Amino acid sequence: MRNRPLSAWLTSPRRFLAWLFSPSIPADTDLERRPSAAEATGVAAFLVDVFTRFPFNPVARKWLRENIRFEIGNLNSSTGGGFWHPEEKRVYLYTAQYEAAIHELAHAWWHTRRLGQEDALIGAVQRAASESDPAYARIAGLARGYIHGLPEQGFPGFLTDRNDWEMYAGLASGCMADIRLLPPYLRPFYVGLFDLLPPDAPWPAAIAPHG
Repeated sequence: MRNRPLSAWLTSPRRFLAWLFSPSIPADTDLERRPSAAEATGVAAFLVDVFTRFPFNPVARKWLRENIRFEIGNLNSSTGGGFWHPEEKRVYLYTAQYEAAIHELAHAWWHTRRLGQEDALIGAVQRAASESDPAYARIAGLARGYIHGLPEQGFPGFLTDRNDWEMYAGLASGCMADIRLLPPYLRPFYVGLFDLLPPDAPWPAAIAPHG
C-alpha cells in the first residue's frame, strides 16, 4: 500500500478500516532526507534481519537487494507503515516493522510479475473468500474483506477496481511470508518470492520480536 500507515494490516476488519482511512503520511516524515552512514548501516541490517527471519527465496532476496531502493524513516520504532514507489523503484517504511517490510517488498516483487496474472490472482482470491477449510481461516477472512468489502464500514473491497496488487501484498503480509497459511491454489503466485517451510517449522511471525 502506498502512502498509508500499515500497522495492524488486516488482522481484523475493524483494524483494517482504521488503517485504510488513517492519515496518509506522518507530518514529521521527511521522504527526501538522506540517511546518515549509521542509519544506512542500520537499514541494511534490518533488511538482512527480515530476510533471515522470514522465508524469502534466495533469488528474491538477491533481486530485491539489487533492484529496489530500501529506506526506513525511523529505525527506533516498529509501529508500521510504508509505501512502494514504483517510479523510483523504492520501498519506504516509516518504521522498522516486519509486517510493513513484507507487504511493501511484496509490492515491489509483484509490480511487473503481475502482468498477465492479474485475473488469475483475483480469481484465486475470490475462491479463498469462500474457503471453508479451517486451516486457511486467517486467509479466508482477509479474502472476504478484499472481495466483498465491509459495507457497514464503508469499505468497498478491492474487487470493485480489480486491485490485484493490494490483494497480493495484503496476503503476503497477512500470512507473514509463510505460504503454508495460503490455500494450495494461492501458493503458486508466491513461488519465487517465498519458500515453503516444512510442516513442523514454527510460524516465523510467532518467534519474531514484533509484528
